[in-house]
Amino acid sequence: MGYKKTVFQSLAMVTQLGLCVVTPILFCVFAGNYIDSRYGTKTLVFLLILGTLGGGRGAYVMAKRLIDQEAREQEREREQLIESALQNQDRSVCRPKTPGRIRSAGKATDTGKDRGGIG
Repeated sequence: MGYKKTVFQSLAMVTQLGLCVVTPILFCVFAGNYIDSRYGTKTLVFLLILGTLGGGRGAYVMAKRLIDQEAREQEREREQLIESALQNQDRSVCRPKTPGRIRSAGKATDTGKDRGGIG
């Protein structure tokens, strides 16, 4: 189910970015056309460039916000995963290893008398 969620989120993001870019451009074109027809000036090209720059800035701000939001969500999920791992941790794994009861080979307590040796 998570796959469909990310597909729909990506589709929504692309749609929002497209509208964020197209809206200022169209607004500036219509405003420039209206000003040119009403007052007889040549501001359409200037307003078209202004709308393009505005749309690019809006897309940049929106993309940056979405990337930051996704990074915060990933960090939150990571913290929750670490917290749940610490809470569900098996306590026997954390205990230090107890020393064995078998004597090490370096400490020879046997002098050889029990093995039938001389002495």
